[in-house]
Amino acid sequence: MEKYLCTSCGNCVDICPELWKIDEDGFSHLKGSIKIDKNEGIELEDLECSIEAAENCPVACIHVYEDEEEIA
Repeated sequence: MEKYLCTSCGNCVDICPELWKIDEDGFSHLKGSIKIDKNEGIELEDLECSIEAAENCPVACIHVYEDEEEIA
């Protein structure tokens, strides 16, 4: 996730609350993620929820990769 692009719309939290939360700063945060530069990342086995969150992000700051290739 490119957190610095987040607009706090909350779509990701509504769609996938087991992975996303609104952080103390008011922006979405990927639970259990690691920081990579300005981004956050996490490895998941089931990508379905993340893909739906990415497809519904109005600023396209959520990216889903499988085998190092972006799929959403």
